[in-house]
Amino acid sequence: MNKAPMDENRDTDPGEWGRREFVKAGLTLTAAMLVPGMAAAASKISAPGVPKNVLIINGHQTYPGISEGRLTSTLIDVIKEVMEEKGHQVRQTHIEKGYDIDSEVQKHLWADIIITQAPVFWFGTPWIYKKYIDEVFTAGLTQKSMLQGDGRTRSDPARQYGTGGKMQGKQYLLSLTMNAPQKAYNDPNQLLFSGKSEEDLFLSNTANYKFCGVEIMPLFVCADVMKNPKVDEHLVRLRQHLAHVFA
Repeated sequence: MNKAPMDENRDTDPGEWGRREFVKAGLTLTAAMLVPGMAAAASKISAPGVPKNVLIINGHQTYPGISEGRLTSTLIDVIKEVMEEKGHQVRQTHIEKGYDIDSEVQKHLWADIIITQAPVFWFGTPWIYKKYIDEVFTAGLTQKSMLQGDGRTRSDPARQYGTGGKMQGKQYLLSLTMNAPQKAYNDPNQLLFSGKSEEDLFLSNTANYKFCGVEIMPLFVCADVMKNPKVDEHLVRLRQHLAHVFA
C-alpha cells in the first residue's frame, strides 16, 4: 500500500495486535455459529499453515504505448510465488484473454482467497474488469450460489441491506497500480481527493465482494508508478503485505 504494509499507527504494538486478533477470532467464531455453512470455511481460512485455494484475477487492459501490463504481470508473478510457497493452490483468470462466466462463478466458489491485480485508469479499474464483475456476480446471483438477494426480507424489516451473501469465510484483496502519488490521499489540503483515502475511492470495487459476504483485506497500492517508478520497492512491500494480511 502507499503506507507501510503494517500501518505504523496500529500494528507496531504487539500486545495490541494480539488483542485485536483475539477479538477477531471470537467474532469469526460467533458469525460461523450464526451463519449456516460458514463454520467450515471460516475454520479453513483462519487456520495457519492449512493449504488454501487462491484465485488471482488479472484486470489489466492494454493500451499500446501507454499501458502494456508489464508491471501487473510482474506483481501477479510475485503473488503466485508467495501463495505457492505457502502451499496454496493457485488458479488465474486473465480477463483480457477471455473467460467463461459460469467457470468464473465456480472459481469464486472454489477459492478461499481472491486477489485482483489491476491498474487504475481514470480513477477506476479498467472497464473490462467492471464488465467481468457485472457478468460473473449477476450469474452468481441468478444461480443463488454467491448470494441470495440483498439480505432484506419483507417479513423481517430489521435485516440489513447487503447481508444476503453466501461467501462467508472467503477473503478478498484488491491490489492496484496508479499514477497518483501517495501524498494525494488522506490530506484535506490536496485539491483532487480532499482528504479521501485509497479505500474510500475504491469502495465500489471492494463492496461487490463484501455484498457477497467476503472479508475485505487491506488494500495494496503501488503509487506514482509513471513519474517515480520504484518497482523493486513495490515488490518487497507486496511480499510483506501478503505475509501480513494472510499470516
